[in-house]
Amino acid sequence: MKFEVKTDQSVWQRMLEEKRRKVATAAVAALRETAANAVQEGRQNIGEAGPGFTRAKWQSGLQYRTMEATEGGEPSLQAKAVVFHTYGIAGVFERGATISGKPMLWIPTRHGAPTASRSGTIGGKPMLFDADDRDRQRKPLYIGVPSVTIPKKFRIGEIVKEHAAKFRELFSKHFKDA
Repeated sequence: MKFEVKTDQSVWQRMLEEKRRKVATAAVAALRETAANAVQEGRQNIGEAGPGFTRAKWQSGLQYRTMEATEGGEPSLQAKAVVFHTYGIAGVFERGATISGKPMLWIPTRHGAPTASRSGTIGGKPMLFDADDRDRQRKPLYIGVPSVTIPKKFRIGEIVKEHAAKFRELFSKHFKDA
């Protein structure tokens, strides 16, 4: 038995392109929703990290950006999303870190402490004082320590992975709606 199939190639290509467009549109929408959901939960995680992280700048600094979402004005299957924080130091709180002094790391005892001009020790701990302060009860401006360990406070990477695992469900939802 022998048979032959003949098709109009232009109709066939248009049909394939329409299916590709529908898949790409759903994929880009699901990608954006996944990233937006991860950022929303990540901002909540930052706000719960303790004093100092409840300020809006820390929370709104967590953002996402989509790249290559369109190609020639059409939705692209090459789309990518990147979740990032506008503060470069945010990674320290995501992973934790130890910061070492050379030889000492000078920690201010109050916000906006002036430049210190005199050193000394109290109980064997190195400290810096203001030499012009004549008060016998003067308090140190800075305390010297060899290093400081900052614990992990955020779990943004874990949150992004959790939301990425839900991508298939979001894609199905957007594909049905397209």
